[in-house]
Amino acid sequence: MRRQGQYKPRRTPSVATLIQESTRDRATLMSPLAPRIAAAAQAFDHRLPNVHGMQAIKLQKAESAALIDGYEGRTADMKRLLADMVDSLSPENADLCPYCSLDQNPDLDHFLPKARFPEFSLHARNLIPICTPCNRKKGRRVKTALGDRAFLNPIFEPSIDSPIIEAAISYQGRKISVTYTFNDRGLLPAEERPIAERHFEKLGLAIRYRKRAHGFLASLKHSTSGMAVAVKAEVLRSKIANAQYGKPVNDWEPALTRAIQPNVPAMLAWLSRR
Repeated sequence: MRRQGQYKPRRTPSVATLIQESTRDRATLMSPLAPRIAAAAQAFDHRLPNVHGMQAIKLQKAESAALIDGYEGRTADMKRLLADMVDSLSPENADLCPYCSLDQNPDLDHFLPKARFPEFSLHARNLIPICTPCNRKKGRRVKTALGDRAFLNPIFEPSIDSPIIEAAISYQGRKISVTYTFNDRGLLPAEERPIAERHFEKLGLAIRYRKRAHGFLASLKHSTSGMAVAVKAEVLRSKIANAQYGKPVNDWEPALTRAIQPNVPAMLAWLSRR
């Protein structure tokens, strides 16, 4: 979970770009829509990050299909434009999925799904880099049954750069168990906190972080097997130090090392058990 910030490319995709790159028939179909879509995009930007309550503009079936096809069947120039858009993010935010901070982001998520909001199929601020697991879990969900926003918007949120993910470690002989929970310690704005909790739950981050932590610890134990305790302590110290730099503060690994730090001897004892 992390804030990716805003795109800063020289150009961003738009319906005007799509019209320029369309066939004559599709351009003829979409040209009359351009003012309405531009107005909708302006309203979208004005309401960010709370766009979940927006109503889709009324479009004919052929118009919706043409707008969606503009994204799904994008030309080489449109692909370059989208790639430049993603590349304009600051380097520390351009690689990992902002929804989970676990995996790389080969896809672009439509924060408002293009099937229901085809007018935003190519609107830059509706397109967010995302990993495949998050894309699958998020699906077309935008809001809850009560009408509240379901997910954080990574362009702006989390709005603080402080830990809101907490790990806890349980030692049971040779077994170890790591659990992850959402805990902002009251730091998030009151209106953002329930959204962050839902985001954490609906994307299954507790389970996904736990699996990554268990794999990491199993690998650490295997790789330090047979080492003297003093050497293991130095390896662990290095791992803890490295996890605090170059990683999102709410990545699974910094949260894990924050849990290890208060009781390093317990982790060393577990690493030494056979």
